[in-house]
Amino acid sequence: METIIESRSSYSTSKWMKIFLLLFGLYCVYSAFCEFALHKLILAIAAFYGIIYKKRVYVSPEGLVKEVKGILGTSVEFFPWQEVKAVTFSFKGDAMMVFFERGITGWKILFKREEEALLKELLSKYAPEVGIDSMSDFSSNSRGKKNKGG
Repeated sequence: METIIESRSSYSTSKWMKIFLLLFGLYCVYSAFCEFALHKLILAIAAFYGIIYKKRVYVSPEGLVKEVKGILGTSVEFFPWQEVKAVTFSFKGDAMMVFFERGITGWKILFKREEEALLKELLSKYAPEVGIDSMSDFSSNSRGKKNKGG
C-alpha cells in the first residue's frame, strides 16, 4: 500500500544491534552444540528474531496499516477510514499521539507534531464525517494547582 505518513511508532533494529545479535546468535549456536545446551539454542533463536523483526505503522489512502515482520512471516492489520468514528489529538513537546476510535476500541499512533496539518487534511479528505477532538500540551507544573479565580 502507498505510505502517506509513517508513524514514529514504527520500529526496526539498528544496524549495529543486528551485527551484535548475529554474533551473539552464532556464538549461542556454536556453544549449544559444544555443550548440548538447549537453552542456548533458544537464546540464538531469540537473537535471530531480533535481527528480522520490523514494525511499520503508517497512514495510507485506504486507512491505517500496521505491518509486523518476523521469523514466521509478515502480519498486516488494517483499520479502514470507514470504521473510524472519532479522532483525538494529544500533544506533548514535538510528539503527537493520535487516538483513532472505532467505538470502544481503536488505535493510538505516535506522530511528529509537524504532521498535524497533513493528518487533518487526510481526515477531511478520506473520513469527513469523523469527529475530531484535541487535547493541549500537558504541563507538569499544572498538577495539583487550584484555580485562583474561584
